[in-house]
Amino acid sequence: MDKARDLINAHLYPVLATFAVIYGAIQITPLANQARHFNQCVESIEEVTGKPLNGIGAVAVCNGAPVELSLLVTESETKEE
Repeated sequence: MDKARDLINAHLYPVLATFAVIYGAIQITPLANQARHFNQCVESIEEVTGKPLNGIGAVAVCNGAPVELSLLVTESETKEE
C-alpha cells in the first residue's frame, strides 16, 4: 500500500499540477487579448484627438458609446488652444 501511495505522489500529482497550469493559461489568453485590444482602442482615440484623455471619454467610446470624438475634448482644453 505504501508503495502505491509513493507512486501516486511521485507521478500523478506533478502531472495534475502541470495540466492545471496549462489549463489556466489557456483560460487567461482570451482575456489578455481583449485587454490588449481595448488598450489599443484607447491609445488610438488619444492619437486622433491629439491629447491624452482623462476621465471616461475614451473608455466610453471603446465600450461602444455613441459619442463623437470632438465631444471628448473638454471645453477647458479647447480654450487653452
